[in-house]
Amino acid sequence: MLLVLVAIMMAWNTAPTLAQRFANARDRLLRWYPGRRRPGGSYHGFIDRLARHGRRLARAISDCYRGHVRQIAEKRGCWQVGRFVPMTVDGSKIDLPMTLANEKKLGSASKDKSWPQMLLTVVQHLGTGLPWAFKRGHARSSERRHLLGMLDTLPKEAILVADAGFIGFEFWRRIMASNRAFLIRVGSNVKLIKKLGVAAEDGEDDLVWVWPQDQQKKRASPLLLRWIRITDGRGRTMHLLSNVLEKDATGLSDETARQLYAMRWGVELLYRSMKQTLQRRKMLSDSPRNARTELTWAFIGLWTLLLIKATRTSAALKNAHAAQGVAAVRAVLNQATTDGVRNVETALLRLKPDTYERKKSRKARHWPHKKTESPPGEPKARNATDAEKMLAEELAAERVAA
Repeated sequence: MLLVLVAIMMAWNTAPTLAQRFANARDRLLRWYPGRRRPGGSYHGFIDRLARHGRRLARAISDCYRGHVRQIAEKRGCWQVGRFVPMTVDGSKIDLPMTLANEKKLGSASKDKSWPQMLLTVVQHLGTGLPWAFKRGHARSSERRHLLGMLDTLPKEAILVADAGFIGFEFWRRIMASNRAFLIRVGSNVKLIKKLGVAAEDGEDDLVWVWPQDQQKKRASPLLLRWIRITDGRGRTMHLLSNVLEKDATGLSDETARQLYAMRWGVELLYRSMKQTLQRRKMLSDSPRNARTELTWAFIGLWTLLLIKATRTSAALKNAHAAQGVAAVRAVLNQATTDGVRNVETALLRLKPDTYERKKSRKARHWPHKKTESPPGEPKARNATDAEKMLAEELAAERVAA
């Protein structure tokens, strides 16, 4: 427990070095638990032990935190939308010190001579905006591979809502094999087939097949999906694919799909809280092992803070960002008192919602990292060829015979 408490309090600390963060967290721990045996005073000893035991501890804490997320969501009545538990997923790069070890082991996803980086991929519950699961990997890790590794943590009723980066025949097939639903934005790089003729609903305009040529050569069965077109607030048409074919109350209506996709922008706020509010845009560890450990517990520290805030603040603040919570917790940790937990609760209960009515956008005029990519276009759809229809019928007959 003491190891975990120090790791989490270090994630909340803004000292410029890891040694100072450890010293501050250790000092706070000694004030909270004056009667316990004094823990070691070396950061190197602490990080070595945390690296050896951290994976097991992080797994246990994540399982526990998922239970709290569900309790909070059910209490607020936002656990499900219809029959689905809405989840989203996204990844972000975290910079590392430019040491030779970090460059060799973790690499960089951008141009040469740039910072070494790690990829952090987070699954978030859309109703509460709280994290559900996370994975971290080297700079060129795959967000899709990370998500597939987190599928077992998702409820069976989950629907994954994601942007145009989460596409691919094999990727979608793996999600469907796990009996989870998805709602993915697609663009002109996705090719769809109409009127394949092996399903009773095949004649409907919004039902399409995904069946790349390489999968046809492997005699893999095609995927039947639903093509949903929605309009955003700017009047632009967005194209979504889902494996939920029903449009009635037991399925996924177009309006529910629009509502779900509009909710997913909150994952960007989660990374902003991580990088800006907690000031963890860049890790400080010189070695790959310690960098992985530092990133794991930095995110668990954020997750802990968001859960504390969600359970201790008023309903008016249930969707507020982490900044207020960070300020309240840090103010208490900087006090020389022994009743920190009670004071944290008091500080959080005193928070007030932001009621200021803004007259214009808050976006920066000269934001240096502003994305200028064009939005995804319309998927390319065509009618099935006679050869494709024959092959599809053969595969369908083989499945029935099996």
